[in-house]
Amino acid sequence: MDWSKAKTILIIAFIITNILLVYVIKVEESSSEPTLTDEFIEDVVELLKDKNIYIDTEIPKEIPHLNVMTVEYENISLEELNENYFDNAGNINFNDDSLGHIEKGEQSILLMNNRRIIYENREDRELYKDLDRDKAIDLAEEFIRKGKFDSSDMKLTFVKEDGGVFYLEYSKVYMDTLVERAFTNLQIDKRGVRRFERLWLKEIDIGETQIYINTAPKSLLTLLSMEEIYGKTITDISLCYYFDPQRHEYLDEPGRAKQGNAIPAWRIQFHDGYKVYIDDY
Repeated sequence: MDWSKAKTILIIAFIITNILLVYVIKVEESSSEPTLTDEFIEDVVELLKDKNIYIDTEIPKEIPHLNVMTVEYENISLEELNENYFDNAGNINFNDDSLGHIEKGEQSILLMNNRRIIYENREDRELYKDLDRDKAIDLAEEFIRKGKFDSSDMKLTFVKEDGGVFYLEYSKVYMDTLVERAFTNLQIDKRGVRRFERLWLKEIDIGETQIYINTAPKSLLTLLSMEEIYGKTITDISLCYYFDPQRHEYLDEPGRAKQGNAIPAWRIQFHDGYKVYIDDY
């Protein structure tokens, strides 16, 4: 008997069995959850249409859960920003412990709580007459690299051009899952980067506890009471980690929160970049 061949056959059979087992479990989960049936989803879509809310993406049909993630804010100093962006030629001013400012000509950087960065460029000189989407992305990523920010956990999730200005948003990602509310936003026109804003999170630990939330179809019903999204189109529905400092013992001073737990939530993004987070249980 060819034991090598028999061993290969057994391994293949084992893999196929596991795949079938996972499939059966998923089917049973879906069939036992009434909010994942086609009929329920169709009703949700129609109810949203009644409010002029449209869906231009797939509605996830999973039992949503993630392990708890402990996160902390990325910190940076004015000295680092001055060195990276202005070659130490900017004028640094401190208003208090939580607010600092750098000026260099028509460029400035505001730093709040050593974590939220706002860069502005007020120069009028045009440098890029043939600016297009690809060039705007190149300029954005060059600016991010100049600041020595790690781009390995960044994902471009939104691009829009309006009146010659490109609006780009990068979101944090961990193991293919978005982490909110961290963001790196840029506005780019023919002058180059005219505005850059960043507030970032870093993962510290992934806990063993799994947290389950409502299914996507059921969670979408929450949108019916949000008048601010009437007339909008949903372009993405994703399960994400969601950190809200106001829910983590920082209700009085959420701006001073240093770390906390990020929990699963549905990230609903609309065609204009507007986002809603739903973490109903």
